[in-house]
Amino acid sequence: MNSNQDVWWQSLPTTSFGSNGMEEQLAGLILAGRKQATVWNGLDENPTEAGMRWVVTVADRPVAVIETLEVGQCRFSDIDADFAWTEGEGDRSLAFWRITHQKFFEQEGKFSPDMLLWWERFKLVETIDHDLAAKAADIVMREEQEAHLLLAGRTHPPG
Repeated sequence: MNSNQDVWWQSLPTTSFGSNGMEEQLAGLILAGRKQATVWNGLDENPTEAGMRWVVTVADRPVAVIETLEVGQCRFSDIDADFAWTEGEGDRSLAFWRITHQKFFEQEGKFSPDMLLWWERFKLVETIDHDLAAKAADIVMREEQEAHLLLAGRTHPPG
């Protein structure tokens, strides 16, 4: 970094996406411009509001700056195909979103179809980790392959 302007984001709050092992994958989707939304347990604190900027980290390493566009609450079962597409994971389908997010919340011991979620839409403001950004297309390809394999193994549509 050559000047103070290069690190204007250092005083921003930090956030990461997913659990350990998923952080780089999800950050890569953000850097690819594909992931523009997220959800978290509606009983947890909501630390953001429209207009706030965040440094996205992977293992405490800054990778990007995002800005919250809007935030709200809804039930897990009320997430629609448009939101799943905007969240950008897997093949961007609602079926993939439901399977993987149910599994995530079950692992946390907090899943219920009527559980309350916080949802957030955001935009990428700045890429910090250009090495990860260079791998973003490969991350997108792996996401799509994972979705294909997961959904091909289903014998009936998600309820």
